[in-house]
Amino acid sequence: MNGRRTTNIVPLALLGILAALTVGAIARDAGATPPGENGRIAFRRYTNEDHTAGTLFTMAPDGTGSRQVTRPPRGFLDQNVDWSPNGSLLVFQRCSPNFSLCAIYTVKPDGSRLTRLSWVPGKRVRLMSDDQGPSFTPDGRHIVFTRASGGLDRKGEQVKNSDIVVMNLNGENRRIVVRAPQYKADYEYAAFSPDGSQLVYEHRLPRSGDRESRRALVVASADGKRRQRITPWSLTAGDGADWSPDGTRILFRSYEDEDERTQSQLCTIRPDGSDLQQLTKFPDGTILLSASFSPDGEQIVFGMGGKGGKADIFVMNADGTEIRPLLQHAAWDSSVDWGSS
Repeated sequence: MNGRRTTNIVPLALLGILAALTVGAIARDAGATPPGENGRIAFRRYTNEDHTAGTLFTMAPDGTGSRQVTRPPRGFLDQNVDWSPNGSLLVFQRCSPNFSLCAIYTVKPDGSRLTRLSWVPGKRVRLMSDDQGPSFTPDGRHIVFTRASGGLDRKGEQVKNSDIVVMNLNGENRRIVVRAPQYKADYEYAAFSPDGSQLVYEHRLPRSGDRESRRALVVASADGKRRQRITPWSLTAGDGADWSPDGTRILFRSYEDEDERTQSQLCTIRPDGSDLQQLTKFPDGTILLSASFSPDGEQIVFGMGGKGGKADIFVMNADGTEIRPLLQHAAWDSSVDWGSS
C-alpha cells in the first residue's frame, strides 16, 4: 500500500466510483502507487520482543531523519499504514493487546490530529467488528478497509463476514464493495489501481482437514462485480499487494504464510494474470516482509532480515537489482509504505 499524488484530472472510472458513493451503491478503492516525486517512507517499529506492540515512524527517502508519529497505549500495535495522495495524512490500524480487536485511525505525519474512524460498539452497531488493512482512495477522500464481523465458526477458525468496505474520511457513509461468502473466506488488503478502474485484493481460504489455509490475489472491476484470480493458490501470494505507478504491474510477496517451506520472494504480475516475474532470489531462511513501489516507479522498498536477525528496511531497483540497506536499527522495522511529496 502506498500514498499517491493527486492531479487536477480525475479519471472517468474514479468519477463513477464517487458517483456511486453519492447514491449509496457499492463502491470503493485502496492504496496504489501513482506517479509522483518520492517523499517520506512510513514504517512500523515493534516495541517488544514478541511483536505484539509497535508504533509508526517515517523517514526520508534516503533512510535518514526518522521521526516517531504515533504513541499508542501500552501493549497496543499500530501498523498497516498508508499515505494520503498528497502526503498530508496517514491512515493505519491500531490493534488492542493480543490482537483482540483492531480499529482504523488517521493521523497527521507530525503525530497531531489522531482520529478514530472505526465505530465504537454500542454507539453505532450492536456487534463488534474488526477493521484492518486501511488505504486511501486515489482522490484521497475515502478509505477502504476489511471489516470482519459476526463471530467465528464452531471450530473457532473462520470469521462469519469478511467485507471490503469504503467509507468517508470521517468514518461515515460506509458501503460494501466485495463480500466473501459467510464462513468461507477472508478478503483482505484491497488496493485500487492508480486510475481507479480495478482493484486487487487477497483471497484467503481457511484450513480444511489436513490442508493449510491458502491465499491468492484477485483483480476485480471497480464495482467488485467482475473478478479474476490472477495467481495460483500454490503460490500463496499476498502481503499487501501494491500497484506500480503506471498501473501495469502488481507487486506482491510469494509464499506469504510463515509455515511454508518454500522461500518467500518478491514478484510482480500483470493485472490480467500474465507475465509473472520473480524479482528476487533470496536464499532459504531469509526473512522477507511486505514491499512498496516508490512513487517514481524506479525503486521498491521492503522489510527483510538484517543485523542480529531482526528486520531492517531495504531498497532495490524496480527490476530487483542493486539491493541495499536503507535503515538499520536495533529494533524490528517493517510494514513500509512510500509516500509522495
